[in-house]
Amino acid sequence: MREAFKTGVIAGIVTIFFAAVGLIGNFTDLNLIGEVVTFALLMILLPPVVAGYVTSRPRVVAGQVAERSQAEAAPIGAVTGATAGLSFGAFVVFVDAFGVERIREVFVNISPALMEYLLSGRTAIVTAALLVIASAVAGTLGAVYRTLPEGVRKPIGTAIWVTLLLGFLQRIIPIALDQLGIERDWLYSKVTGGLTWIGAVTVALFSAGASVLKARKGDAIRGALTPRRSRDDEPDDGSRRRPVTPLMIVVMLAGLGVLLVAPYVLGSVISEVLGTVMVFALLGLGLNIVVGYAGLLDLGYVFFFTLGAYALALLTGATLNTFIGSTEPAVSLNLNFYVAIPIVVLIAAASGVLIGAPVLRLRGDYLALVTLGLGEMIVVLVTSPWLEPLVGGPQGMRDITNAAIGNFGFREPQHFYYLGLAFVVLALFVSWRLAGSRIGRAWTALREDEQVADAMGVSTTTYKLLAFAMGGAIGAVGGALFAVKIGSLTPASFQVLVSIQVLGIVILGGIGSLPGVIVGSLVLVGLPGLLREFEEYRLLAYGAALVAVMILRPQGVVPNVRRSRELREEDREQDKWASDVAADEHVAPPVTPLGEGAG
Repeated sequence: MREAFKTGVIAGIVTIFFAAVGLIGNFTDLNLIGEVVTFALLMILLPPVVAGYVTSRPRVVAGQVAERSQAEAAPIGAVTGATAGLSFGAFVVFVDAFGVERIREVFVNISPALMEYLLSGRTAIVTAALLVIASAVAGTLGAVYRTLPEGVRKPIGTAIWVTLLLGFLQRIIPIALDQLGIERDWLYSKVTGGLTWIGAVTVALFSAGASVLKARKGDAIRGALTPRRSRDDEPDDGSRRRPVTPLMIVVMLAGLGVLLVAPYVLGSVISEVLGTVMVFALLGLGLNIVVGYAGLLDLGYVFFFTLGAYALALLTGATLNTFIGSTEPAVSLNLNFYVAIPIVVLIAAASGVLIGAPVLRLRGDYLALVTLGLGEMIVVLVTSPWLEPLVGGPQGMRDITNAAIGNFGFREPQHFYYLGLAFVVLALFVSWRLAGSRIGRAWTALREDEQVADAMGVSTTTYKLLAFAMGGAIGAVGGALFAVKIGSLTPASFQVLVSIQVLGIVILGGIGSLPGVIVGSLVLVGLPGLLREFEEYRLLAYGAALVAVMILRPQGVVPNVRRSRELREEDREQDKWASDVAADEHVAPPVTPLGEGAG
């Protein structure tokens, strides 16, 4: 029970934090299901549910994993939830007694609207009592859910999160259904905007059914999509290529068809977000070569992003922004986009070699700090008076090419999507081929142990420079597409936060994983772009997502096979080391008679 109280207090503090940052008071009108399940209510009840789930997890007793029964877990979950509700209820009573306006001088999101939503005409004491009861029920449900058999727990969990996700996407899916001419009033309410109860139940049942089908037929489906290897006795390190089956071709063609029609089905708003996802996917694929393949921690990747954008602008005849209009830069060309882009790639690759050369002997934290400084330098340079005749200084540049083919320009969001998709597919192909090549194996050896790789004859200098060059070239293409997409450039778009964001994409998706980069881009760039009402919480979401992934799934959401194996081997080595140390501590030291050994 002591753990239940502690976990409950932590859950209560988390709920108070949600209220303090505005995740409750600012979203009382965001209905997810009907008029009852709102985002604000979810933020109040989610911490006790998670706390109840955590406290009912299996225990390790005398070296054995002991599962809790439902009879044991339910009261523990109730106590945990009640403690969380009591903590939050005490906060409500304190705010009501102390005065909202006085607290709001420090915490601006603790507003009268928040208290009006929480109290709903009741006294603070009654509200606190209701919070305790509701949180106790939520904690009990979380604890009971954890004790259910896996065959029941997974479908229920899938149904809940899919239903809530569709409730969040209420500004996206209805537009797509309208574009397809599908009746959607049964699914989304025109009054509340969220899911109707009929739609929510239908989605939940369908999701649960799909989860059950996956559990029963998943292996058969994966077997059909993944043919047997010709040499089953050899271990799979993730780099070996498998033969392509007809079913795989059908699935890939279906996926390609969905990608091609997506902009016109989803509309211009979502296409705009997907275009941004494509740009950051390119940046993630480039950094994945440096960090994921070669193991070189680079915090200055914004350098290549900036270089690609401004290089394309100068090569394609962009003009400088001035207070009286526009003027020609000191040096510029009027090349076609498709002639300029290979030159941008060559410039970025050469710059990668120049940047990589001074830091060849640095590793880990030192390399990260140096690259961070290099990334900041280019931002300082483009804003300095020294380069103002060339790149416009703080005013930036405009009239950048739209990469048109004939009369078909790519400035429009739905058109730019196809340009971005083409370059992402090309970058994926290049990265995939590099991973399985001799160069990729050399990068892997370099990442695992540089000294051993050097002793085995791998030219660490050459392959480090090659990693910087290849990663920088792909990142510069991302910058060039960003310039095409926006049509104008200012230094404000090239801050160090871009480097952190791209590194977060690579880590979240899975270091060294190509699908992971795409998933990371969709999660960290696509979702905040689609959920505009959560825009101010973007950095908070980044931090929470990275902490959660590092604790719960350190190999990433879609991990690389080889990287996952390395992490498991490291875990086994650490466990072995810990057991050896524990065994040594239990061995009694030899008794030395007094006076002996003193010389």
